[in-house]
Formats: sequence, structure tokens, C-alpha cells
Amino acid sequence: MKKYKVLRLVKGELISPYQNFNYGKLENVLGKKMVCEDFDDNENEDCSKRFYATDVEGLIYSLNKHKDNRVFEVETGGRSVINSEYKQGFEEQTIIRMLSKSEVKKLIKEQSKTMDWDYYHACYPVNPLKINKPFDKEKALKLLKEWASVSGSVGGSVCDSVCDSVWDSVWASVWNSVRDSVWGSVRDSVGFSVWDLVYAYISSLFPNVKRWKYIEHEEGINPFQSGIDLWHMGLVPSFDGEFWRLHKGEKAEVVLEITIEELREVKE
Repeated sequence: MKKYKVLRLVKGELISPYQNFNYGKLENVLGKKMVCEDFDDNENEDCSKRFYATDVEGLIYSLNKHKDNRVFEVETGGRSVINSEYKQGFEEQTIIRMLSKSEVKKLIKEQSKTMDWDYYHACYPVNPLKINKPFDKEKALKLLKEWASVSGSVGGSVCDSVCDSVWDSVWASVWNSVRDSVWGSVRDSVGFSVWDLVYAYISSLFPNVKRWKYIEHEEGINPFQSGIDLWHMGLVPSFDGEFWRLHKGEKAEVVLEITIEELREVKE
């Protein structure tokens, strides 16, 4: 049975992303049938002794966990324990080949077309600090004012509105993808306000959610659209308790700074 597996490729050796099991050199592993002699078929046990692999829709679980992760096509067999689309364990495994990054993107894009949420951009999120667009101060201020009014609600709303079965994987995928550049660049002055923007971006991946919890809004209209629009303008808002700032570019330079009081005076 053909499946896909994420492994770290480090100095030519293949290492499992969670248990750090070393399979050995890539050239020695490809095409070699492996059998888990002490296979554990207890469905209630986490991280049991099995060879793990998934279909394409399960790749998000570990795809972005580490920069060295690569996707491999594997052939599985023998006994199996299928807990979910993200966690599938097998008794036998043969690693067939390593897929190119473009091949993986194509597979995920095709899979995304069959789903009711944006699986592709959950796996490959847009990094706002890599967007190069002219800074529109007037538009940005209006969006920032709106964002400031709803940002406090976004975390709990998005967490509880998105299906539990996908939430952890989507959050981890998006956050791991943008964490180093976004969080690493602006964290000293913002507390955790950048996280709110990540929640807003994630909400944009679920157009099937028509009613977001814990916030009044028109059905079918995303109440966090202002944050999403800022993200796609290449702007990351941060708040330190006194000042709102907008960061832009790969160095997260501050292109706007405004107090709460000044922001309240911005005309709609």
C-alpha cells in the first residue's frame, strides 16, 4: 500500500521526526524492506513501536516540524493501526524514494482541491514579512483600528470554531513556518500579540466556517478579515500595551507607530 512519510535528512542519514530513530544512510535504506518485530497493535497506545506513514492529507502533521524534513514515498504492509489521517502505523515498510519539494507541493495542491479548507496554504503559508508591496498608510491605519477592536477575541474564537481533528496540525504547521522570521524579528516589544495575527491568518484557511464563536458578526463574513488583509499587505501589527506598531520587510522594520488614543481618532 503506497503511503507517504516525513523524515529528517541530516548529513545523508534519515531520522524520524518525533522519536529521532536513525534509519541509517539514505543510499542504504532506499528499497530495503523493514519489519517491526515487536509491532504494537494496541490502538490506545501513543508513540508505539510501528512504522508511521500517511496519505497526502496527513503530511501536514510533521511536514514543517523541522527545516530538514523531507517527504518519502513508502510501501507499507502487514498489520496496521489507523488512529486518524495523521497517525497510521504499520508492521512493514519499504522506503521507495525521496520526493522533490516541487513534487510534494503539487501533491498537496491537488489534495487541497478535494477538501473544504485550504490545506495547501496551511502546509505552505504566506510569510507576510516576505511580501514586497508599497506601504499604504491610510488603508493600513483603518485596518489596524479594526484589528485592534477584534484581536483580543481571535485566539479563543478560531481555536474553538475549527474542527478539533485538524486544529493542532494546522496551528503547528503555520506557526513553524513563520515563527523564525515573524516572531523572531519582533518578539522583544510585543508580548504575544503576534500570535493573534497567526490565528487570523489560520481563520482565512477555513472559508467553510460561517459563524465564528464568541464574537458578534454577520454570518459568512470573517470578523478577523482586517488582520488577514494586513497579513497579505505584508504588515505585521504588534502591541506592547501602549503603542501599536506595524512591521514590514524581512527585517520587520517599524513603518508605523501609534498610541491607543491616537488610533481611536483614526477615521473609518
